[in-house]
Amino acid sequence: MKKADYLIIQSTNTSEVKVFGKEEIIKKHTSSIRDGGFGWNRPGFDYLVLHDGTLQTILNEVSPTSVDLWGISEGKGGIIGTSKHIAYVGGRTLKETWSKDSRTEHQISTLEAVVKFYILRFPNIIVLGMDEIESKSMEENPGFNVAEWLEKMGVPEQNIFKK
Repeated sequence: MKKADYLIIQSTNTSEVKVFGKEEIIKKHTSSIRDGGFGWNRPGFDYLVLHDGTLQTILNEVSPTSVDLWGISEGKGGIIGTSKHIAYVGGRTLKETWSKDSRTEHQISTLEAVVKFYILRFPNIIVLGMDEIESKSMEENPGFNVAEWLEKMGVPEQNIFKK
């Protein structure tokens, strides 16, 4: 596994009741815009957490994001380095009108385990929510305050992103 500088938590930005897995993410992210996809050369998440807490690997460990897929190095407070992206299915209200912390208890447990694993593996890793990145601050994703959640979990301050 290559060194990771950042662990970015986000949601799939979909309805809290929509059920799908990594196949749909891969298709949506890599299909052409003409075909309803994003037209990216690879998926934007490394891991996906399903409603039941199952962790699905989309991009393997030897392929972290070292190229800036999300515009995270843009702007005055850019973030540059190797990042891993983990998303939970959900993040929006039933009709996808508003952002919402729609994590199930199973998803919360899995996210907590992944965060703790990455901190053990990379003691200097910084954990943050997608909406904490300056160029993504208007997106309200992942639907909850990651820094507050990390503090409640007892994550060391050095691993929590501060603007």
